[in-house]
Amino acid sequence: METGSRIETESQPLACEEESYAKEFMDDLRRADRCDWCGRDKRKNRVGLCRHCNEIRKKLRKLEKVVLTSKPNFMLDWELKVLQQKKKDCVAWGQMLQGVLGAVDALDLEHWFCMITQHIARDDRMHYGTATMLGWIFTAEQRQVLAYMFWEIFGAHASHNRQNRAAYFA
Repeated sequence: METGSRIETESQPLACEEESYAKEFMDDLRRADRCDWCGRDKRKNRVGLCRHCNEIRKKLRKLEKVVLTSKPNFMLDWELKVLQQKKKDCVAWGQMLQGVLGAVDALDLEHWFCMITQHIARDDRMHYGTATMLGWIFTAEQRQVLAYMFWEIFGAHASHNRQNRAAYFA
């Protein structure tokens, strides 16, 4: 009995330490200097954008000037719509990060797990209905850490496929 109670009392501070690590991690993420559009914590320029978002901004500005000075052209208009969609996509990922840095619901985690199993196992129902269990197992800070990790994974995937998505929605 004493051994069991000793383990229980020793494990309690450990659980508190784990929670504080997650809280510290999230506090550090909130303080990080991030791109104004996409939210990545990469190096920023004077405008407040990462290299990738700044390239989109410069191309968009340049193409807007060309469109204004030239006669109507289908290809230029299409390229302009694609660049505008790429900008919207960057900003949307930044807004998604703001949600992750706020409160994360267990249902959101279930959605992220379903998305990742769809990409890897081709089964979007594998973790369907696990929100209650995820809410019981993970503290609020731990759910935020998991959501941030998912955001990083899917954000990198979105960055690599941004051109294709933008062309599709333009």
